[in-house]
Amino acid sequence: MAISALMLGLMRYQRSPVALVAVLVGIAVGQILKIAPPFPIPDFGLHLPHLVMPTWAQIIHGTEYAVLPQIPLTLTNAIIVTAAHLFPREQHPVNERNLTITTGLGNLLSAPFGGYLMCHGAGGIAGHFRFGARTATAPVLIGLIFVTLGIGFGESGYAILRTIPDSVLGGLLMFSGIELALSAKLHEHQGSDLFLVLLMAAIGVALNPAAAFAVGLPIAYALRREWLRV
Repeated sequence: MAISALMLGLMRYQRSPVALVAVLVGIAVGQILKIAPPFPIPDFGLHLPHLVMPTWAQIIHGTEYAVLPQIPLTLTNAIIVTAAHLFPREQHPVNERNLTITTGLGNLLSAPFGGYLMCHGAGGIAGHFRFGARTATAPVLIGLIFVTLGIGFGESGYAILRTIPDSVLGGLLMFSGIELALSAKLHEHQGSDLFLVLLMAAIGVALNPAAAFAVGLPIAYALRREWLRV
């Protein structure tokens, strides 16, 4: 609660590095109160990634539990919403095609080294903005920090990240979620659009985003073609 209150106070200043301050304070508090793993001894050196060859069982498991549920979320949240709402075409050269290509290339390059699914998520970008970022410098610096931790510190780099208390991560996700929810602008939806938004939200919470996408897409098409009226 204290970290969330600190973040809420810092958000009054639009360009303050809210997330960075919260993480640093959280690490310090976690070590003092012993609510997080102890800070590791840094293993500084050259730790190059190695190739990972998954078994067929792992491929099937990953496809079922990670790839298939992620496809509708990536298409909607990370490509369509990001391009249409966060990067208006009259102001930015970002479009659905560019986001699709860079997302695919990023995953293809990272997967052989054990990298997890990643994308240009609208939630992540909204979170960057909410916590003070206004230019591309923020994600570039974040990427450099992670590359340094991975290549320069290896397993101890991951152990350093684990010293961030879960409560701090929860606070960051909470404010990012609020920012993204506010961007939905429910008050601008009426009639069938509002019905579809609420239906998708309910199915997404009750089941998962993949189920919501599978149900919502044909309903949206039927509403647009006026085959269905609400």
